[in-house]
Amino acid sequence: MRLILAGIVSAFALAACSAESTAPAAPPEASSDFEVTLTPVVDAEFPWGLAFLPNGDLLFSEKENGLKYVTDGQGTATPVAGMPPAMTEGQGGYFGLVLDPDFENNRLIYAAYAQGTPTDNGTTVVRARLSDDHTTLEDVTEIFRADSRDTAYHFGGRLQFANDGTLFVSLGEGFKYMKDAQDPHITHGSLVRINSDGTIPADNPFADGVDGKPEVYSYGHRNIQGLYYDKSEGTLYETEHGPKGGDEFNIIKPGANYGWPVITYGVNYDGTIITEQTEKEGMEQPLTYWVPSIAPSGLTRLTSDVYPGWKGDFFVGGMNGPAGLELVRLRLEDGKVTERENLFKGEYAIRDVVQAPDGHLYVATKDLDGIFRVDLAE
Repeated sequence: MRLILAGIVSAFALAACSAESTAPAAPPEASSDFEVTLTPVVDAEFPWGLAFLPNGDLLFSEKENGLKYVTDGQGTATPVAGMPPAMTEGQGGYFGLVLDPDFENNRLIYAAYAQGTPTDNGTTVVRARLSDDHTTLEDVTEIFRADSRDTAYHFGGRLQFANDGTLFVSLGEGFKYMKDAQDPHITHGSLVRINSDGTIPADNPFADGVDGKPEVYSYGHRNIQGLYYDKSEGTLYETEHGPKGGDEFNIIKPGANYGWPVITYGVNYDGTIITEQTEKEGMEQPLTYWVPSIAPSGLTRLTSDVYPGWKGDFFVGGMNGPAGLELVRLRLEDGKVTERENLFKGEYAIRDVVQAPDGHLYVATKDLDGIFRVDLAE
């Protein structure tokens, strides 16, 4: 089995390619027979999360400025008042958001942000009603706060609802607390599952609190920045940042350990070794991984026919790293990634990607470039 990534063969990858290895093979690079282009639709400063309303209006978060609203998903954005103040130091700020499954009737939204101070902070989720005129959040209620840290890095912050109405919240391990990711009694480096009112589902893997914290659904994560729940399958997918190399695309299983930092395909930023292991019994392997890194952020699956032949494919934003600044298309067949296509290579750092009600993909760029619609090139 060969693993060739951007012309660099990693020593870790070679070690993983033994006959007994369960490591995923690198998918072949693909190229579609049509071109796409990015059409600017909204000016935004450090946009973070996108959520389309059923009528095509767009609600989005900016890292430092809270929530904004755009009629018809394009044009001038207006502020939405009512979000609690966020800690905006380092990677802290306002993060992901999601609509309640019954939004058309109750107008409830859920938003994540960094709450606290540089020495005492944690990813927090609030539930609120979006006012009828889209200008204000009403009845803002805190429903979840992760364990406190004294670091301004690796917050996670993505939200997704499951078919049963439970809410998944992604968390990071705070960077310097990476060893805590192996302890399910701590929320650092975990994915949590709560009810929409913040209570704990009775069927969570550690609901009794004996072997882990009741809200923890999976653990051993570094910093989950992409989260997508496939309603037709009832399956949760995620992408997470590795260190220098080792970004991952995973299927989430209840109670599972995803290995960080005991196993990884990456190394420290200074090139030193974190661990010699890329696999270990009892720890999950990714569907695919990136070496060098793309800093994956945002994840969705196309369910429309807007782009010929892409229906069912996943799309991942590439935010940074030697191989980042791109939108990645992944094809998953029989549990294996069979294609990888890098779109808009080198153009923008992409923070989020979602599908709008009209079937088009929209991307939020990480910096000051704004929000774009992915269109077929003429």
